[in-house]
Amino acid sequence: MASLIATPLFRRDQKNGSGTATPSTDPITSTPMRMDVDQIRRYDHDPRRNRNSKYAEIKASILAAGDQEDPLESPLVVTKRPGDPDPRYMVSAGGNTRLCILQELWKETGNERFKQTWVIFKPWDSECRTLLSHLKENDLRGDLIFIDRALAIRNVRELIREERNQDDTLSLREFSDLLRERGYQVSKALLGWYNYAVDVLYSLIPTALDNGMGRPQVERLRGLHNAFRDVCQAFGLGDDVDGVFAAVVSRNDQSDIDLDHIRRELESEISVSADCDIGRASLALGAALDGGEILVPDNDTEDDLDFLDATTGSGSLDDYGYAGNVGEASTQENSDDTEDDDGPELPSFGTEDDLPGQPSTTTSQDEDRVPITETPASSSVPVTSSSPTNPAEESAATDPADLRAQAWDLAAAIAADAGLSEPLSLPESGFGFVLLPEPADGHAACVWWQLANLAGQHPNQAALADHLPPDWVDHVPTFNPFHLASELYLRWSDTQWQSFTKLVALVRSIHSVTEGEPWIS
Repeated sequence: MASLIATPLFRRDQKNGSGTATPSTDPITSTPMRMDVDQIRRYDHDPRRNRNSKYAEIKASILAAGDQEDPLESPLVVTKRPGDPDPRYMVSAGGNTRLCILQELWKETGNERFKQTWVIFKPWDSECRTLLSHLKENDLRGDLIFIDRALAIRNVRELIREERNQDDTLSLREFSDLLRERGYQVSKALLGWYNYAVDVLYSLIPTALDNGMGRPQVERLRGLHNAFRDVCQAFGLGDDVDGVFAAVVSRNDQSDIDLDHIRRELESEISVSADCDIGRASLALGAALDGGEILVPDNDTEDDLDFLDATTGSGSLDDYGYAGNVGEASTQENSDDTEDDDGPELPSFGTEDDLPGQPSTTTSQDEDRVPITETPASSSVPVTSSSPTNPAEESAATDPADLRAQAWDLAAAIAADAGLSEPLSLPESGFGFVLLPEPADGHAACVWWQLANLAGQHPNQAALADHLPPDWVDHVPTFNPFHLASELYLRWSDTQWQSFTKLVALVRSIHSVTEGEPWIS
């Protein structure tokens, strides 16, 4: 019995003062143990650098479970790093948040049930595998922000280099293969995004990244970065392109970073440096983003209108980078990686049957709509006949109140889709709606101006003034007409475009049935 106790689970790796071995208290195999929570500490290289956003929710759940919670259902996994001066055990595979909560509850309540917890002790393997174990656990929960994962992956890379005793830089493919060998699969493309976030963006926009900015925004910024370089090179704008890009991005660092505003600032930088109008700069950057031809302005021989005629009067939209992809798709490394890199889906109103205040016009072909940017140039948007077929439709088509109600429904849906406030309803005059003044950028600004224009909402419309705050002119969003194509006409899906054209048709009908006097009740 003495020999059995002495050998199977415990090491004899410590020496006492007389030189004889004394048994370690650390098991040599995975072993369940009951342990004081104060004997355990967080993993010091925990990928999560900030408190879990669900901390309060998890704490309330543990507190509410009381004695009903099975302590062995989710035991902490702990280990101990050899030679660590801290005598405590540490979490080895996720569970840092749970440990902090248990320690906090024990300190706050003094309840004995929070003093100890069940753990699974696992002997130390390596720093790299311990960090990867934490990453795996966080991946299973899906609650680790992009920059935390990127920084942890960078840490893993350095640990692997130390293990291999090599100072040379690992290629993305080599690193991906080494991670796969250790049971953690990350594509080469995703490793590239992590590198860009850590090496380029984190020093420029730490606030945005630490507040959860994700991969889609990182990809879009990388696309803007590459496109800005291409345009500056084509225009011959000097060598400090990356410095200018860094300055623009860093001064826009905030928790809710506005990438549309960054794009407009880059266009302004191009416009000023190249001594061209903002329209040329916008077209050039848009073309570069989508892989189209960058037309270099010739300020000595062309004026602005000639330039616009040249770029819009011949060739296809593909030549200028607008038809292929509406968003700022990033330039990616050539890779055989099969990871899904689709960008965020564009907002949609749903099927045509969902449009408020409209009779159903959906056909069997409408069920398989594709975004308008993927529709061949020769196709057209279906046009619904305006000729009524029964008395009810005849009444709806000629009653101004009904037309205004339908117009408000559509305007409200379009405004909501763009993140704008609900329009005011004008059931007895005008075109049925007006927009409240509010700040807006990019897509929202274009939508605001289109709807305001349809509502007859302009300073010299005296009949409308009674329905608006007196200072509305001072609070309307700034507007660049060169963005209409890229922000609206090419971005909207077929259904969204149909909603807008139906609203235009309703405004025309109201103008017609009121004999051009919609503001006279």
